[in-house]
Amino acid sequence: MKNTTSFITAAVSGVIIDIVTKWIVFSKLEEFGKITLIPVILNILRSKNEGVVFGLFPGKTNAFIIFSAIAIIVILCIYVWSDKTHTMSNLALGLVLAGAIGNLWDRIWYGYVRDFIDLHVGDKYHWPTFNIADSLICVGVSIMVFTSFSKSKHKDAA
Repeated sequence: MKNTTSFITAAVSGVIIDIVTKWIVFSKLEEFGKITLIPVILNILRSKNEGVVFGLFPGKTNAFIIFSAIAIIVILCIYVWSDKTHTMSNLALGLVLAGAIGNLWDRIWYGYVRDFIDLHVGDKYHWPTFNIADSLICVGVSIMVFTSFSKSKHKDAA
C-alpha cells in the first residue's frame, strides 16, 4: 500500500504543481517579460512550445496529443504490471506520469506546451526553456536509470 501511495502522490502532486506554476507564470507575467531569479543562470520567461523536445516538429499538436495519451496508457500499464515493492521505481513512474499528464493538459487546452524555466550560463551556454512537467519526466527517468544500475550491482554482489 505504501508504494502505491508513493506512485499516486507523485503523480497527483506533480500534475498540480506543474499546472499551478504554469498558471502563475502565464497569468502574472507579461508575454515578453522576464524575471531574473539568479543572475547569469536562471530566469522565468514565458515560452510557447508548439513542438516536442527543444521545439522540434512544430504544428503537429494532434499527433502529440495522441502520442502523449498512448505514453500515459503505457506508463499506467507498466505500473500495473510492475513489482510494486520498490518505492523508488513507483515514485519514478509517478513523476514521469505527472510530467506526461501536465504537458498533455497544455496541448489539449492551449494547443502548445507552456514553458517558463530559462536556464543558462552567461550568454555562452543556453538550455532550451522548459517547465516543471519536463523536469518531472527527467527526474523520473533518471531515478529509473539509477535504480536499475544499483539493483544490478546489488544482484552481482550477491
